[in-house]
Amino acid sequence: MTLYEEKEMLGGNMRLAAYPPGKGCINGMICSYINNCKAQGVTIELNTSVTPELLREKKPDAVIVATGSKPLMLSIPGIEKTVHAADVLEGNVKPGKRVLVVGGGMVGCEVADFLGELGHQVSIVELRDELGADVIPEHRKFLMKELNEYQVQGITGAKVTEFHEDGVSYVLENGAEGRVEQVDTVVLAMGYRNYDPLSQEIKVFAKEVFVIGNSVRARRAMDATKEAFETAMMI
Repeated sequence: MTLYEEKEMLGGNMRLAAYPPGKGCINGMICSYINNCKAQGVTIELNTSVTPELLREKKPDAVIVATGSKPLMLSIPGIEKTVHAADVLEGNVKPGKRVLVVGGGMVGCEVADFLGELGHQVSIVELRDELGADVIPEHRKFLMKELNEYQVQGITGAKVTEFHEDGVSYVLENGAEGRVEQVDTVVLAMGYRNYDPLSQEIKVFAKEVFVIGNSVRARRAMDATKEAFETAMMI
């Protein structure tokens, strides 16, 4: 068994999930998985991009594609002016004092919580009628309490129509238009899309190919983990 990872460390988006307040225990789960892999003799190849050529050379009996997901980038004018939530969580981008988060699902709310704890003034614009609509009830209760403590401002039922250097324009469900301005950083947290650059090409020559987790569609970690276990049991 060989595990390939294109980055310098394992964990993928699960590492990002460990940054928001109260979720540091996720790091322990990641370490446990890594230690179990090593104990079972799994060969781990970091900083390695898997290509069809590599797989032709290695001739594996089965290939599991678990390449995950990428941030969703919609065709909205000015979207290139934003920074991604993942870059903020990993410390690749240092946001300014006043931050606008576009997307108020679990990722957006947790980024707002993360930034609020660091002392930033945060606002959220969300398309749906409430913040954290996709968060499980137990966690949402805690998360909304945190956002209230940090005085995070929320605008719901708002569709962003354009990104600006200092904010966004949006339209509400009733057709009313609005704008958030005078912010230093706009953080994009509009969700993820599946990322599968391999399966179609390698199915031509690989004996067995399984596509799992967010490579199929972006979803919760527990669902992707369950699917990974079920796939492993079939091989």
